[in-house]
Amino acid sequence: MIKFLRVLPALLLLGLAAPSLGAPLPPEFRTLAIGETAATLPTEGYEAFACGSNGGPPLKHITGWTDFAQCAADERGLHEVYVEFGRRVGKLAERFHDQYGEELWLQRFGGTRLANFPVVLSLLFDDAGMVRGFRAVTDDRAGIEDRGRAYLFRLPVFQRYGSKDWTCTDLARAPGETGVGEMFIKQVCTKQVEGRHIRVETHYFRKPGQTGLDIQGMFEPGQYESSTRWEAFDVTLDGGKAAP
Repeated sequence: MIKFLRVLPALLLLGLAAPSLGAPLPPEFRTLAIGETAATLPTEGYEAFACGSNGGPPLKHITGWTDFAQCAADERGLHEVYVEFGRRVGKLAERFHDQYGEELWLQRFGGTRLANFPVVLSLLFDDAGMVRGFRAVTDDRAGIEDRGRAYLFRLPVFQRYGSKDWTCTDLARAPGETGVGEMFIKQVCTKQVEGRHIRVETHYFRKPGQTGLDIQGMFEPGQYESSTRWEAFDVTLDGGKAAP
């Protein structure tokens, strides 16, 4: 686990320098920074632009960041733009897997991943085309192995902003929700740092009716909710509070 935590910051490629007055904030990932504008954000290395769905699957396809206004505004007036990277590597890995039936390193690192976790990645723009929010949600379309460890994505996020001074709240269990073994996580953690409000919501539990066993009492993989939602918002936006 110590080794795992040590390599994650490098994988996230996060900005470390403190922002100067009036400058964009250090990026959450690569050059994706709150305070940048749609017109100045690079498109090289990014693909599959589309309107986002609050961390869910892509909606209407668009040509790039500057088409943000084609995406419907959310309750806060922000336009979510979904984006992918590493897609070609992921598709190549799928073809090799189908042909040879073996998992390659390409499958582990191809596709849209942060710290080697498959994610749904998006930026949120205001009407003027300025980035006011960043969102990365573990991808529930991923394979069982990746989905099973999705709750661990919170660890590199915590480390990126510093392990101290987080305010964490355990959410109430809904009727029928149970732990995976002895573990039950349904928690929201927040922190204000570097001009943004950070919100991390983590789930790891079984939904009502999920037991991990089939009707014959045999182990059935994948019967759980495992996810992490990472959001960063400009603190000047409605107090910087992330959407629920």
